[in-house]
Amino acid sequence: MIKVVVFDLDDTLFPEYDYVKSGYRAVANEIEKKYGIKNAADELLELYNSDGAKVIDRYMIAHGLDASESAVGELLDIYRAHKPEISLSEEAKRTLEVLREKGFKLGIITDGRPEGQQNKIDSLNVSGLVDKIILTDTLGGKEYRKPNVKAFELMAEYFGASLDEMLYVGDNPRKDFVVGKYGITTVRLFSGGVYRNCDYAEGIKENKQISSLGELIEVIDSLGEAESDAELLDFVKGKLLCIMDFIHEVCVKEKIKYSLSGGTLIGAVRHKGFIPWDDDIDIVMLREEYDRFSSVIKSYCDSSGEFEFFLYRRTPRVRFVKDPVLNGNKIGGIKVDIFLIDNLPDKKSERNRFLLKLKVLQGMMHKGKIDWSRFSFKRRVQLFCTKLLGAGRSVESIVKSYFKTSVRYNKQETKDKFISNDLFAVCHIAYKRDWVDEVMLSKFEDREFCIFKNYDSVLSVRYGDYMRLPPIEQQKHHHSFTVTPVNGNEASV
Repeated sequence: MIKVVVFDLDDTLFPEYDYVKSGYRAVANEIEKKYGIKNAADELLELYNSDGAKVIDRYMIAHGLDASESAVGELLDIYRAHKPEISLSEEAKRTLEVLREKGFKLGIITDGRPEGQQNKIDSLNVSGLVDKIILTDTLGGKEYRKPNVKAFELMAEYFGASLDEMLYVGDNPRKDFVVGKYGITTVRLFSGGVYRNCDYAEGIKENKQISSLGELIEVIDSLGEAESDAELLDFVKGKLLCIMDFIHEVCVKEKIKYSLSGGTLIGAVRHKGFIPWDDDIDIVMLREEYDRFSSVIKSYCDSSGEFEFFLYRRTPRVRFVKDPVLNGNKIGGIKVDIFLIDNLPDKKSERNRFLLKLKVLQGMMHKGKIDWSRFSFKRRVQLFCTKLLGAGRSVESIVKSYFKTSVRYNKQETKDKFISNDLFAVCHIAYKRDWVDEVMLSKFEDREFCIFKNYDSVLSVRYGDYMRLPPIEQQKHHHSFTVTPVNGNEASV
């Protein structure tokens, strides 16, 4: 639940360009006094608009004036120390007022020279509209500027809140949204400022986007409405960790190597845990490791009385024997999927035939209704044809053929391997043998699980720049869970 809303200052609560114009008017007044040149403000602003670097130096040189460091420095000091002619918009005032009426604690965290930032705050008369203001340079210097998390920690401490109860509104991708990795919800204001086309620091994007401060109220309200979904997601993640703890314990006892896989592996590397919106755990094993795992896991499941191991089509899974209960509802569909690594033939033509056969077998496994709208016309034709091929066979017999085909080259020493029971769209991806040979422990939430030592190669070949967050519209969980009242009808989410 969001309790604290914190704002950036420049180009968030007010347009920074207003300050720039005010500053050059102050400099122009001094130029007129000292050199007798009138209307310098417009020219200074034109120079700024063409290139914001060394504006005063360039003006002085263009007019044959003293452009020494001391002369320019005096004018820069006037710019930095002037009392700016700026004000909060009515929209900004109303946003702050409504947030306060709704019970949110409000703060400002801003970078920059403390004297100049304080002058802005005084001119905006914003101190009475928020509860706490932190000028980051006053914490010990420029090193405490964003994305340093220190100011946010102090803000949270002041209000007796946690970082995940804080929402931060900013505009600068170079520094404002990195704090999202600490659990802070971030909102980007597209104000048309100088940072509108900048790349994101560490590839970390905002959680939400707004084009005006007035939209912030609706965004925060929508976050509140999503809390029940967030509660379900947190519950599912907790239960997934329980299953994963069990699997990891078995693998350690039996000296079986495995690695987190897919989005779970990205989460371990990028987030040191779950991708925030993810709702599953996938692991992967070399075929020989899986063969040992499958030979012992059932006895461990029986001993636990809590878990069961089963095969769903071509995917081995571990799940709870009984669906866990949340708020009087049974939550079904919580499981850990296990993917298998087999050898790919080296010869291209042979590899293509091999993968084509697996593709056909995958299509033959489709039974019952298919949501054809999910597929292109070409894929629909392929699915229809393969579905017909499998019409006279049971899923079990097709899966048996699939596994038999998958291991065809495992007795040969090949250069590449692949995840044989993944979706066909990605199972053709080749991984070098040494990428998947060794594993190591890595932090995952408050635990440690195994990942490939060469995780960068594995993730890069499949996802490209895996450290970059996907677009905000894709940041949502994608699995379906059944929610069944303990004594009632089933619903899904």
